[in-house]
Amino acid sequence: MLMLPALRQHPGLKNPRGNALAPLLIIVAALAASVAVFFIFTKKRIEEKAAASAVASAPSTPVATAPVAPKSTDPKPAAPPSPAPAPAPPAKPAFGFARPADLGEQLARSMSAPDLSEAAALIAAGDPAQQPAVLETLRKLKDLGYLPAKPDQVQIIGQTGSTLRLAIPLLNRDNSPSPHRLLIDVIKDDKMGWKVAGIALPKELAPALASAPAASPTTSTPGSAPAPGMKPAPMPLISVAEEPDSLTFASDFVTALLKPDYETARKHIDEERVSSIKLAALCIVFEDGQYSLQRNRPLMSTVATDTTSWIIAKVQSKLSSEGTEFGLEMEKLPQQGWRVIGLNLSKILEDNAKSSPQAGVPYTPLVSNPKGGESIALYFEYDSDILHPRAKRQLEIVAGILKASPASKLKIGGYTDAMGSDRYNLNLSNKRAAAVKQALLDFQGPLAQVETGGFGAADPLFPTVNPAGTDNPDGRSKNRRAEILLDF
Repeated sequence: MLMLPALRQHPGLKNPRGNALAPLLIIVAALAASVAVFFIFTKKRIEEKAAASAVASAPSTPVATAPVAPKSTDPKPAAPPSPAPAPAPPAKPAFGFARPADLGEQLARSMSAPDLSEAAALIAAGDPAQQPAVLETLRKLKDLGYLPAKPDQVQIIGQTGSTLRLAIPLLNRDNSPSPHRLLIDVIKDDKMGWKVAGIALPKELAPALASAPAASPTTSTPGSAPAPGMKPAPMPLISVAEEPDSLTFASDFVTALLKPDYETARKHIDEERVSSIKLAALCIVFEDGQYSLQRNRPLMSTVATDTTSWIIAKVQSKLSSEGTEFGLEMEKLPQQGWRVIGLNLSKILEDNAKSSPQAGVPYTPLVSNPKGGESIALYFEYDSDILHPRAKRQLEIVAGILKASPASKLKIGGYTDAMGSDRYNLNLSNKRAAAVKQALLDFQGPLAQVETGGFGAADPLFPTVNPAGTDNPDGRSKNRRAEILLDF
């Protein structure tokens, strides 16, 4: 500001036009004022920062420390080496089975071991909390004198929904077969493969469960809903089957047929709806065709309710590479339990006839009688009353059935084709009936009640003339027969 008068008095700045330099003087004055303001306010801040920096860089007051003791020159023993780390515990066996049969075989194998811990872990793989109870039951079962059969004797019973049932036959202590078996239901887990869902003991082995540890108590009253925050107690993995369910019942029935054990099979049917003759014919088919249950899922439950069940039984003949099947219809009757009330044999009869060796005579063990009902049919050569070897085999099976039911009534009827006179055919039909009776006497011995009769060309099963009016030799051959009616 002190420079302004001097500028005004400078002789070189005088302008003849008077105030022409005024704007320039104003700009210079503004710049000078800005510099003065910046210097006044900024200088103070710079001094404060410098003071703070000086304090931070000043030497700190030393802190007194205890004198360090001089190191001893005496030698010290070396520290003992650290112990080697303990070996890792053995890994728990991992149970992952791609096939249900593998699970059953491994279970049979582990149940034969002196230590049953692996078997218990295998059964309780899906619910480890139940392993102690399972182990105790297995030990008790062993104490009762029962051992599992060899792994290759494990059976696949059948399937209901997504549950597959296996069976492990049980042996007595002396390795003789016992009548009992363990029924094992398995299901497939996405993470674990096949695992045990439950095991059913026959009621005769109920003592094996008596000493099993009780389930953990809950705060809920039995039969009531679980208390808030409490999970319902899981179903025990091992239980007693007081009576067979539909799948087990069907398995017992088919097993009896395959032996063939007619009397045991007969106890499984409702005789008001399934004829004894149809049952006998099925025994003949099984025996003649050398059938056995297929290895993989032999019984398939297509309908399963508390009182009704439909099951398809799949069997395999040693005489053919192809399998066949028949159907069971079952119903749970009051005071009786499950009973077979229907048999669909059309598929197995057809396949059995196709697979049987062609021997010049038809082979259809079961036929529908024109007068009603069903009967066992035996076929003859043209103009002959001599039994074919296959017919003799059928009669041998029938004789075995009669031995089990000595009070049964038997009716035998002989028939011919339409060739020849009525008198000739009547005589031939009587001879055929008599030949059947004599064969049964040879196999069985004296028969309690038997009736025979010849009916000639009456009651043909098949037409002897085709629709076009031509001869039908196949139909005639199927009319040369004898029929057996059983009345139990």
